Amino acid sequence: MFTSTGRRLRLSPQAEELAGYAQRVVALNDEAVARVSALPRGDLSLSIGVSQQFEPAMPELLSSLTRLLPDVRIALRTGLSTPLAARVADGELDLAVISDAPRGSRDRFLGRVQLAWFGRHLIEAGTPLPLALCAEPCNLRAHVLNSLTLAQVPWRVVYEGPDLPGVRAAIRAGLGNTCLPANADELWSLRRTPEACFPPVDPVPVSLMVAAGVEKAVIEAAHRAAHEALRCLPFSAEGFPDVSRLRSA
Repeated sequence: MFTSTGRRLRLSPQAEELAGYAQRVVALNDEAVARVSALPRGDLSLSIGVSQQFEPAMPELLSSLTRLLPDVRIALRTGLSTPLAARVADGELDLAVISDAPRGSRDRFLGRVQLAWFGRHLIEAGTPLPLALCAEPCNLRAHVLNSLTLAQVPWRVVYEGPDLPGVRAAIRAGLGNTCLPANADELWSLRRTPEACFPPVDPVPVSLMVAAGVEKAVIEAAHRAAHEALRCLPFSAEGFPDVSRLRSA
C-alpha cells in the first residue's frame, strides 16, 4: 500500500488506484444518504379513487399529481362513486373524485359535469323507456331515474351491470338509453339522442372526498389536479380557490 522514501511514506501506484475507487464509493454513499434524507417523512404513497364517469380525466389527473407531488407514489383506483366514497370514509382510500356533493368538512366541491341522454330509443307514449344502468348503489342511476320520475316518463331496466363500461356496451348494442357526460359521443362514440325528445337532466355535482389524516398540502394539490383534469369533460368549476402559489408537499 505504501512505498518508503526515507522517513516519509507515499502511496504505491496500486494504492492510488484503490483510493480512487474508495472516493467514488464514499461519494455514492453520501449521495444515497442525501437522497433518502431529503424525502418527506411519513407515508410516501397516495391512494386516490376516480369515478368511472371521469375516466377520460385520469391521464391529466395523474400527470398533474406527479408534477405537484413529485416524491409521492400514486395508487389510483376506479369504480362507482358510492363505493369509492365508502372506501374513503373507511380509510381505505386517501381521496376520491366522485359525482356527489361534499359530505364532510374537509371535502372539496369541484363543480358540475353536464349530462346528456344517449341511446337509440325514443320516448313513445304508453311505452316504457328501456334503460341501461349500473346496479345499486350508484349516484348516476339515482340521477337518471329521478329525472324520468319528475318528467313522469315510464321506464324499465333492460340492462343492469356493475360498472359503466358495461353500460356503455349496452348502449352501443342498442339495448337501452342512459345519461352520461354530455361529450360521451366524442369520448366513447356513443349515439346521442335528440334533446327535444327527452326530459332535461341536471348537471351532477363533483367533489373531492378526503379521508381523515390527509395533509392539507396534499388536499390542495389533489384539488388543483382534479380541477385541471376535469376540463376534458363538460365541466363548470364553482368556488375554486386561488391556488396559483401552491407548493408541492
